[in-house]
Amino acid sequence: FAQTRRGIGKFVPENINPYLCTHIIFAFVDVSRDGRSLVPVNDNDVQTERGKSCLYARTLKLKRKNPDLKILLAVGGWNIGSQPFLPMISNRFNRYSWELYETFAAEARKSGREKLILTLATASGSFFIRSNVDRFRAAGIIFHSIERQRTGRIVSVCRSKCYVDYMLLMTYNYHGQWEEVTGHHSGIFKHWKDGSGEKSELNAEWSINFWLRAGIPRSKLIVGIPTYGMSYTLQDPNTHDLFAPANGGGNKGAYTDEKGVLSYFEICENIRERGWKSAWIDPQKVPYAYGGNQWVGFENIISVQIKAQNIINKGLAGAFIWSLEMDDFTGSCGQGRFPLTTKISNILLSSDVDYEYPDDIPPPNTILEFTTRAARVNNVDCTKAPRKRLADPRSCRHYILCLPSNQAIRMKCPKGTRFDRSITLCGYDLSVGYDVATCVVGH
Repeated sequence: FAQTRRGIGKFVPENINPYLCTHIIFAFVDVSRDGRSLVPVNDNDVQTERGKSCLYARTLKLKRKNPDLKILLAVGGWNIGSQPFLPMISNRFNRYSWELYETFAAEARKSGREKLILTLATASGSFFIRSNVDRFRAAGIIFHSIERQRTGRIVSVCRSKCYVDYMLLMTYNYHGQWEEVTGHHSGIFKHWKDGSGEKSELNAEWSINFWLRAGIPRSKLIVGIPTYGMSYTLQDPNTHDLFAPANGGGNKGAYTDEKGVLSYFEICENIRERGWKSAWIDPQKVPYAYGGNQWVGFENIISVQIKAQNIINKGLAGAFIWSLEMDDFTGSCGQGRFPLTTKISNILLSSDVDYEYPDDIPPPNTILEFTTRAARVNNVDCTKAPRKRLADPRSCRHYILCLPSNQAIRMKCPKGTRFDRSITLCGYDLSVGYDVATCVVGH
């Protein structure tokens, strides 16, 4: 849809840096009504228009510049639901037609080329997971039980062999314009005000842990990071904190033209030219911005950096971005082209996890502005920090993340791990050389 936007919002395959990612996902194609084939969404996806190749062919041309780049097709879309996939599994003939995993492997053996990749984009919260069981069955993921116990814990058992190469975990859209108060759509951790129950599950940490407990191998789990923001219209412009009362989605963006959604470059423009202010939600490690009666939760350089490090710490397969055209692909924010995606890519593709941190908290009235210091830790000498990480004297479940400017942020280790002083990384409890009796477990 980005091909039809106006001004700096228009995005076509030639805007993509072919070296930025390892894989490019072309979105979208549909499933035919009989469930036996894939069909294009737009005519110019597969047809020549005014002498130009179709969009899919133009996307494939990126491989001429980077032969190692993989191009995938995304089937469906955010509004497709499970209904179009049901014919795929409705009878034996259709099931044989869609035995992609085995077919791809056989084709690779016969041709001597790499096997085609089969992925599944999967839901995050327990409500959405239960609502999409049919789609998971189509991917060979068999649930013996998904039920809520008295403890509120979700029990799920995944067949040990899931017929996908990767699972793309949609760790975003946890909150949005359908709610009556503001909320961040892609927080890493839960907010203490979320309490218990389903609201406490609407964060990336819960989603990742759910699928790991369900048996999905870490080597298959890819975490989603959004480059767009979810916006609201505030009831009272003077009440603009998290959980502020809201009246539906925010105003349409100048380029994306969609209520309740803003691209990163639109948010940047609002901060730079319209006096919007930004703030930091420390429990969730994400920013938001506000101006007048408008409020938007979004990602910035620091939040995606924290998310990328979290992926490394958990030993997961990687990250996927939704989506390239919502990042600042023209460089209008003054941070270079694709600043969010570039930061994530640089961290995950680096051979050394000791990646480069920001030089400082940026000055006021920039896209990275902070109006709170809640994330900082005082009285820490970062000049002596090996690999820019220090043990937290208050808790072995935390560590201090140092910035080159000597500022420090308190970070929490993944569940079941503690900070290992010897390697300055989080490690599993049994592998970390702490005396458990003397280890103070903080919150």
